Amino acid sequence: MKKIKFAIAGTFIIIFITAIFAFAAEVKNTLPAAVLRTPVKATSAATQTKQSLIPSVANAAPAATPTQIQQPPQPAPNSVDNYSYNPLGKPDPFKPFLTIDAAATKQQIAKKAGVSMFPLQRSETEKYRVVGIAGNKDNRMAICEDVAKKFYPLYKGTHIGLYDGKVIEIMADRVIVEEYETKKPKRVILKLRKN
Repeated sequence: MKKIKFAIAGTFIIIFITAIFAFAAEVKNTLPAAVLRTPVKATSAATQTKQSLIPSVANAAPAATPTQIQQPPQPAPNSVDNYSYNPLGKPDPFKPFLTIDAAATKQQIAKKAGVSMFPLQRSETEKYRVVGIAGNKDNRMAICEDVAKKFYPLYKGTHIGLYDGKVIEIMADRVIVEEYETKKPKRVILKLRKN
């Protein structure tokens, strides 16, 4: 019971202190700036002699009232209307820095680049050997092996080969890849090797 009373009393004390600070902040915001800058008069003779020896900014100049504060000069509204943009000799900000020919196909880009970053697209499709097929009729996966004896998974839709080949079907004993060496598609069948 004492803990509950202590908690309630602590809560009231925190609320009271918060209200005092909020009231002080509100009073500070509502007072004019000139009232806040005026120094407080010292009562002792020792502090009066110290203040007379040290020149004070508040004592040197009288406090300015809010009506005496100078407003910054307003810019002329006509100066903005006279501006005009001259694009001569300047680059167009909406043009891309690099221009790529839209007619260039992926094959031409791959030939210019040399080697693809994807390992399945670094050699011809016929050079891959299918070494395993797993799954059922609806969802199959195949494992193929390249010349360097590295293994790669093949799913329906996987890109393979130099001529933008794509796995279109995985059967129980073979993988069918469709390539576009020319505009006409060519089908390549990779049979499962049993050894």
